[in-house]
Amino acid sequence: MAKKDSSSATKHTEELTGTESFFDKNRKVILYGLIGLGVVVIGYFGYKKFVSEPHAAESQDAYWNAFYEFENGDTTGVALTGNEFFMGFEQISDEYAGTPGGNIATYGLGVSAMEKGDFEGALAYFEQVEFEDVMVGTLVIGLMGDCYVEMGQYEEAVAKFEEAAVREPNEFTSPMMYKKAGLVYEELGDKEKAIASYQKIKDDWSTSVEAQDIDKYIIRAQN
Repeated sequence: MAKKDSSSATKHTEELTGTESFFDKNRKVILYGLIGLGVVVIGYFGYKKFVSEPHAAESQDAYWNAFYEFENGDTTGVALTGNEFFMGFEQISDEYAGTPGGNIATYGLGVSAMEKGDFEGALAYFEQVEFEDVMVGTLVIGLMGDCYVEMGQYEEAVAKFEEAAVREPNEFTSPMMYKKAGLVYEELGDKEKAIASYQKIKDDWSTSVEAQDIDKYIIRAQN
């Protein structure tokens, strides 16, 4: 990799490891997407869920109180451990594994682990959840990529960003993930792939937020 001056390297590192910034910027999207998933699951499956899959239906009721605390910023306390009135994510994740409520609780545990700097733990949680929803499912894959970045495992990180970019392409998550992939390719010294990632945003997602200043990233990768 070509040697970078210290100010350029520092700025690039901040862009690359902006996990907290990424989550903060998209926190509401992720949280409200999860709330929507709960509503959709209840409405879509309706009677069938309550009769043939009562455990899954119970999981819907189980996570709401903990999720309310989580949504309001409690990512390390009662939202995780619960109290005498309701279960926390830890218990919900264990007792309702594989159900909609269990997935949401496990996701919450992953986010909490990230915020505490436990990126290996976060990955372990994220690997247990699977959301069919385009937005939420893709963002979770992106968060896994962010964990790998924070751990310095760039090959694994870029694989996750590439996976997220092509999963149900759309103007919000696809350019976001292509930009993340481009940053990692730069860190790996692969200018050709970095430029290709940035160019993809310019060509296919020209009205996205990421496209607004993508030329400067293309120029930087070319030099």
